[in-house]
Amino acid sequence: MSASGRWAELIGGPFRAAWRSGLAWAVTFAFFIVATVAFWPVFKGSAALNDALKVLPSAMLEAFGLQDFASPAGYLRGGLYEVLIPLMFAAAGAMFANSATAAEEDAGRLELYVAQPVMRMSVMTGRAISTALWLAVLVVVVLISQILSDVLFDLQIATDLIVATIVLCGLLGLLFAALAILLAGLFARPGIVLGVTLGVAFVGYVVAALFPISDVLKPWAVLSVWDWAFAGDPLVNPTELWRYAALGLPALLLFAAGIFMFDRT
Repeated sequence: MSASGRWAELIGGPFRAAWRSGLAWAVTFAFFIVATVAFWPVFKGSAALNDALKVLPSAMLEAFGLQDFASPAGYLRGGLYEVLIPLMFAAAGAMFANSATAAEEDAGRLELYVAQPVMRMSVMTGRAISTALWLAVLVVVVLISQILSDVLFDLQIATDLIVATIVLCGLLGLLFAALAILLAGLFARPGIVLGVTLGVAFVGYVVAALFPISDVLKPWAVLSVWDWAFAGDPLVNPTELWRYAALGLPALLLFAAGIFMFDRT
């Protein structure tokens, strides 16, 4: 088999194997986006809603992305992009990576690939790339679903802000997928890989959302990758380039470390 054919199988094999979960994630993303945006006409420009929310502390509103909820950006932030969509991307990245690596090795199926005349590093690289490709597919699904829903339900917001926000969500998912790859290279235990990765994702959200409420803890919110991604409010403001790099570069390093550790075992 040629080198290109070998790589096509190393990447395409695990990509095809994940099609059921990929389809399920795509449908789930699309459902939540369409279902949420469908209620926009009810909340659009509601002064009463904004007045009702103002009774809550401003720090609490910001923690859950509910400030200015009756505006297009505020509605999408509070309904989708403050918590739900980023958490779903984090979970999807962790599950795709775990299924392609630790779960396969734990079940003994990965040995079928490793037994072939191919380097262990290449096997793990192919699975890392297939995971990244599935996340890219989900980014496209979310983008198309969001833009079509905005048009259908007359939610007016700049497309470049939507694109930036969704790309940041995808990069966040890629970062947690890379963490799962590293853990798989170290432990090859699917329970550990999934539990630790999802735990880190949840803790990261809590740090970014709740630490700013406390004057003592507020300076430490910058330790969370959620803060790196969304503290600039990408649905309102153009996203600084460093935020993409702050998510993408650590993801590449974690992927490389995971591939290296798998090759060493």
